[in-house]
Amino acid sequence: MQNLPLVSVVILNYNGLKYPKALLKECLDSVLKSNYPNLEVIFVDNGSTDGSVSFVRKNYSKIKIVNNKRNLGFSEGFNTGIKASKRKYIALLSNDMTVDPNWLNPVIKLMEREPQIGLAGFKRLIYGTKNRIDGIGGDLYLCGRVRTVGTYNKIDRGQYDTIREDLGYIGGAMVLRRKTLQEVGLFDPDYFIFSEDIDLCYRIRKHGYKTIYVPDAIIYHRGQATLKGMDPIGRYTAYMSHRSRIRCNLIHFTFIRLLSAFLIDLAWLFLANPTNKRLLLKAYWWNLKNIGTALKKRLHYGPSPPFGCKFPVTPFRLSDLLRRLREIMHF
Repeated sequence: MQNLPLVSVVILNYNGLKYPKALLKECLDSVLKSNYPNLEVIFVDNGSTDGSVSFVRKNYSKIKIVNNKRNLGFSEGFNTGIKASKRKYIALLSNDMTVDPNWLNPVIKLMEREPQIGLAGFKRLIYGTKNRIDGIGGDLYLCGRVRTVGTYNKIDRGQYDTIREDLGYIGGAMVLRRKTLQEVGLFDPDYFIFSEDIDLCYRIRKHGYKTIYVPDAIIYHRGQATLKGMDPIGRYTAYMSHRSRIRCNLIHFTFIRLLSAFLIDLAWLFLANPTNKRLLLKAYWWNLKNIGTALKKRLHYGPSPPFGCKFPVTPFRLSDLLRRLREIMHF
């Protein structure tokens, strides 16, 4: 155990005392109770207004604090913690996650044996349960929308108990090899939230590294507790999801797939309700205004990713599609 390499655990927080009150304490306590012997814990606060920094400074003297003066988003928030870290491996968690005591051991042992693994992910279970799946990663539809692998609230019967490297992306929580990040770069700060993990997985694979799901490494997830507290209606979430997805498409998709994604979005726009129409158009407008930086990164990173999509169309349910067609024909 003592020969295992040092790991930096970076925990990203925004108002973790508020959404809900016990969220932050439970996250920190679970990490500190890990049975992995060589840890440094870095708490990154993204401009909280609820006293999170004072709480950690008062109650957790061994934790290193990175105090960002404003909300830098998911990508740049984690980047500040990664820059403050010093270890061979970097584990990333959000404040709505708690960990099993043995969460790191199987991941680090596997990455030590296989130096081509650049990123490893966990089995996520729903917080407060022992056998309800939250997800293990995701795959991409043709349009760049995502399909979570490990259906939410599905009973864990061992169906995800094998190591996998065929997932389209692994996100939410992960372990990164520092050497890999030095080659591929950190998270792209232009993804304030959403798709930053997809973008990073593209870049990691393009450099010849693997992204791996490790079933014996278990964490528990409350499910975007902070984001739901900030955005209970979900409009900001929907807008940012579209915005980031479209940018990721522009950078990484081949021209044919990019055209297909646009046509699918066009069909979705025709069927969507007025609010969702506005959010999608707003997302396209933002990307049009920022097309220059996306094209520069396209020239640098892509296109032609080393892995494609497993699903040909956007995830419409047939019942939803028929309902929308009936509404249109009625008018």
